[in-house]
Amino acid sequence: MKPGKLRAACHAAGMRLTRQRLAIYKELAGRHDHPNVERLYRAVKPRIPHISLFTVYRTMNALESAGLVWRVATWKGQARYDANVETHAHFLCEKCGRIHDIEVGDLSDLCRRVAGDKGTVRRLDLMFYGEGPMCRGEHAQGAQAK
Repeated sequence: MKPGKLRAACHAAGMRLTRQRLAIYKELAGRHDHPNVERLYRAVKPRIPHISLFTVYRTMNALESAGLVWRVATWKGQARYDANVETHAHFLCEKCGRIHDIEVGDLSDLCRRVAGDKGTVRRLDLMFYGEGPMCRGEHAQGAQAK
């Protein structure tokens, strides 16, 4: 999301777009590894030396509440985030914790059916769990060595 659109989205959510919020959002939007707050903090800290870990936590909570980012998983007690708020699924490797985006096609018919039966659908959260390709390869190599 471009800064102008982000500013408008923040304003619509009743919050200002501060320098810290912009830096944190841009860092998250430029990544595809679905980082936790600590990773975001370490990435932003060199550019904004006075930023605190608490500020990054608060910012992520505010951006999530505004619908500008998604909390996609909690792995080993740490929430992970995604700036891509378009409908898509995720795959979480239970061995290493990597999270990959999965395109699932058009799910609007499913959302309409669920909304008709259960209420309003604002977001679809679809997570696949298993062993990712890198870990599966490592496991296969280890098994061959035995």
